[in-house]
Amino acid sequence: MDVPRRRRSPVLILEHSKRVALPLKRMLGLAVILTLVGTGCDGGRQLGAKELLQQSKSLQSEAAEGALLAEDAVSGKATSIYTREHAFELYRAASEIEASLKAAVSEPALELELGKLAVLANQISADLKRLSSASTVEQRILTRELHKAAQASQKLGEGLA
Repeated sequence: MDVPRRRRSPVLILEHSKRVALPLKRMLGLAVILTLVGTGCDGGRQLGAKELLQQSKSLQSEAAEGALLAEDAVSGKATSIYTREHAFELYRAASEIEASLKAAVSEPALELELGKLAVLANQISADLKRLSSASTVEQRILTRELHKAAQASQKLGEGLA
């Protein structure tokens, strides 16, 4: 004799999926953070031209995205909350690159480029940190500064290629 299975209510299924989704998101977020910290903790590592080029591209990306965010904030396309949160995430990424560059060493022929990238990373980090709480006037200034920093990073990368 078959015993009929009880059907779960769609509301119960939805509630269950919400309870499972939140811890899963937290675990995935923690995994991403640990991965980023692990890759950023290779201080003192020797960087060659290829690694410096990659760091340059990453810095260029963070600066360019920050400039676009600042433009959107000035034009009203981005809310202040979104601007603050996204600028902070960009700042964290740029700060990790900066820390990696400051702790790294390179062959003597690339020391100057490493130093320039570290200084540029510091500037980009500072600008992105300011962007998270900037006024409209300051956002306009940061738009220009971040565009210039992205171009400078691109130029440094072209010299490494």
